[in-house]
This record gives sequence, structure tokens and C-alpha cells, in this order.
Amino acid sequence: MTAAGQPTDRTPPRAPSLPLLFAMMIASQLAVTIFLPGLPAIAADLQTSLSAAQALLPAYLAAFAVAQLVVGPLSDAFGRRPVIVGGLALFTLASIAATLAPDIGLLLTARAVQACGACATMVVARAIIRDTAEGAAAARAMSWLAIAMAVGPSVAPFIGGQLVTWVDWRATFALTAIVAALTAFGVLRHLEETLPPEKRRSPRFLAEGLTYLRLFGNPVFVCYSLAVGFASGAMQAFLTASPIVLIVLMDVPPAIYGVCVMAMPLVYMVGSFLAGRLTRFVAVDTIILGGTVFSAVGGALQVGFAVLLGDAVTPLHVLGAFGISNFGTGLVLACCYAQALSTVSPSYAGAASALSGFLHMGWAFVLTFAVASVAHTSSLQFGIAQLATTGLALITALLLVFVFKKQRAA
Repeated sequence: MTAAGQPTDRTPPRAPSLPLLFAMMIASQLAVTIFLPGLPAIAADLQTSLSAAQALLPAYLAAFAVAQLVVGPLSDAFGRRPVIVGGLALFTLASIAATLAPDIGLLLTARAVQACGACATMVVARAIIRDTAEGAAAARAMSWLAIAMAVGPSVAPFIGGQLVTWVDWRATFALTAIVAALTAFGVLRHLEETLPPEKRRSPRFLAEGLTYLRLFGNPVFVCYSLAVGFASGAMQAFLTASPIVLIVLMDVPPAIYGVCVMAMPLVYMVGSFLAGRLTRFVAVDTIILGGTVFSAVGGALQVGFAVLLGDAVTPLHVLGAFGISNFGTGLVLACCYAQALSTVSPSYAGAASALSGFLHMGWAFVLTFAVASVAHTSSLQFGIAQLATTGLALITALLLVFVFKKQRAA
């Protein structure tokens, strides 16, 4: 069996508790944005510029993306449980270091290390589902993890704002340390190993490089992974452009803007929940295709509103068009992750999960950088970015359904 091959018949080990996997995902997602309300205070307290403080987000994302490529193979070699425990321990210690950081340099370093530990929760959680479920059952389990990916970023800024208001910015990192430690305790108590020793493989630098090359040579795996990144890119574009489009150009009060940002992931959560239910009645690839259609329609509406209405575009137009795309992302993400991992054997699930996540977050970084580099004079620039990334998602889904599916059936 190669990494690019089809899995063999097997009896899956007992599935772990979905609430525990959900908690693991929430822990890492809280850390992404919980500190954002404290950025001005961080800059002032550490006597640095606001732009330097803003680097705390990309530092986390970049480290998270790269570390996945190491964490995934480690879980294939040593098992899921020790890697997730080690990752949460590193996550906890780095969060404590961030809480105590005396300058921006050490805080940035702590954030990068924090991401290296936190990424284990996401990579290993997906690999565990691959170990214990197949097909539609895997897609349903992935849908709950996809919901967790939305819950964390949607509630984290609100929690962070309260902590900054009533305590200080350091309390946001202290809370992530507590959440990570509690999650580690839950893992130690309740998570059983899902990758038996006979299915593990020794980690070798050259071998892991060849594994990733083989995975890149599996067009179905790559397309499912890219579909995730392209569809979820709409959210990255929104988070980057919406403060300028809504607050600066459309005079939306910051408090109302915060409510809007919290509301958008709820639309995604509805899509993720619906995807889990639809897998009982509809083919997973059909759900993915439908989700990318929703995503692309939202992008087209965003551009259409900007071109046809001009200055008459309102926040409702922007949020409505984006909401349609985000609903589509909810339908796509869990199903694509489940399908991508189903194309590899369990022995390579960790590496496959890592590479899929790397492609996802790598595209998010590229798109975010591009959107941030453009001068936003209307909602059109955001609309173009939204349409471009969702259009790529639709093209990828069409390849999967009408090209590669036929090849697999032949």
C-alpha cells in the first residue's frame, strides 16, 4: 500500500468521544484570535509599534502551517496519543511564556511555539477520525470538527475583549494556557490510542519527503485538499478586508462590526451541521459540488453588487453575499477533509492530514497577504478576492466529480 493508494479493508478501532475531539479543536482555535482586542494594549505595554504587535497573528499561522508537516508523520510513527499529549504540553508552556513575555520578540517567539503545539490538536484529530471511521461516517465526524473550527474564532474575540477590559491582555494568553492544560488532562484520562503499533512506520527525513511527494502525486487527494483551502479562503478575505470595507467605507460602528464578525461563522456552522446530516442521504462528492456552487454564487453576487450598485452598496449586501459563500464553505470543508484522508492508508493518515492542512493554511496566508496589499476603495476589491478563491473551489470540485471520479470508476 502506498500513500497514494486506496485503503485496504480493515476493522476500525473504537472511535473516541467526539466532544473530546471537539475540545481539542476549540483549544487551538481560541488561541488564534483571542488576543486581538488587546493589540493596542500589547503595543503600548511592550513599547513597540502596532504593526509589530499585529505580527502576532501571521507568526502563529505560519508556524502552525509548517509544524503540521512534522507533527503528522510523528503521529504516524509514535501513535496519536503521545503526539497530542506532547503538543498540548508544549501549547500550555508556550501560552504561559506568552503570558509572562517582557518584550515583543519573546512574545512573537512564544506565539510561534504555541502554534507548533496547538497544531497537533487539529492534525491528530483528523487522523484519529481516519483511523476510526470510513466514508459518510467520517464525513459526519469531520463536520463536528469543522463546527469547532468556527466556534473558536467566533467567540474568541468576544472573550478576549472581556478579559482585556476587566483584567489585561496577558489574561488572554493565561486563559489559553488553562484551556490547553484542561484539554491535556481530558486526553490523558479519556483518549485511547487509535493507531496500533503494527500500523506505525518509523520516521525518516528522506522517507517523509518522499511520502509528501507521493501524496502530491495523488491528484484526488490534492484536489480535495485544495478545495478546502479555496472555499475557506472567502473567510480569510473577509477577515482581512471587512474592517476597511464596513467600518471605514460604510461607517459601521465597531461594536456592530464585532457582532457581524461573530454572526458570519454561525452561517458556516449551519452548513457544517447540514453537511453531516446530508451524508446519510446524498453522496459526499455531490455535497462538495453543491457547497462550491454556493461559494461561487456568493462571490459572484459580491462582485455584482459592487459593479452594479457602486456607492449604493450597503453592509447588508456585503454580509449577505459573503454569508452565502460561507454557508458553502461549511458544506465543503468537513466532506473534503474526510474524502482526502480516505484516499490514503491509515499508516499515512497523519502525514496526509498534515499536508492537507498545510495546503489549506498556506493558501490562507497567500490570500490574506494579497488582500492586505490592495487599497480598498469600495467592496469591489474584496468581491474580486472572494470570487477568485470560491471560483477556484468550484473548478476543483468540478474536476473531482467529472474528471477524477470517472477515472476512478474506470
